[in-house]
Amino acid sequence: MYSNFENLSEEKKKTILDACIHEFAEKGYENSSTNTIVKEAGISKGILFHYFKNKRGLFLYIVDYCIQTFVKEYNRYPLTETGDIFQRLSELSVIKLKLTHANPEVSKIMMGALGNSPEDIRSEVERRYAQLSSEYMPTFFQEIDYSRFRSGVNPSKAMEIIMLFLQALGDKYMKSYQGKEQDLLQNYDKLTEEYNEYMEILKYGMYS
Repeated sequence: MYSNFENLSEEKKKTILDACIHEFAEKGYENSSTNTIVKEAGISKGILFHYFKNKRGLFLYIVDYCIQTFVKEYNRYPLTETGDIFQRLSELSVIKLKLTHANPEVSKIMMGALGNSPEDIRSEVERRYAQLSSEYMPTFFQEIDYSRFRSGVNPSKAMEIIMLFLQALGDKYMKSYQGKEQDLLQNYDKLTEEYNEYMEILKYGMYS
């Protein structure tokens, strides 16, 4: 679908991608300007839309690029061997914060795409996230020792509760720090402490 763009030299692609990422990260989808993008990238608007058809297609391409960037970076942090689901989730949260710190503009786009974009785009992004989750989440839970859950606690139900809670917590942080991603990074220690406190409460109620 984007073969004309993909066939460009790596240097030219990077120039265009950098201009798009910066503009969308700073202004979000609705307030961003393709005029600014083409000026920064040194190309015409006609060429930009030759590659991506329209602004919507361009934005979704950039979202896909940001997701792929995060996945690639995630793979650089091999997970430790543990049977403790709470330790595994804590490890994943630390990795996510590290990636957010290392890729602030990419992180802003991903947060904005879910929290501050038109409904049709948001639904497309949610579909992409759901597909990504179905592909990668099973690997995060390999070798988990479900016998740690206390008697009377259904492990599958417990896992569902944990994941629902994490989704709600993520929504809370996204709303609180929308447009203030730098504050999110600066409050790293506070958020980590809060996260661990929540995990301890869940762990106390579920583990023997």
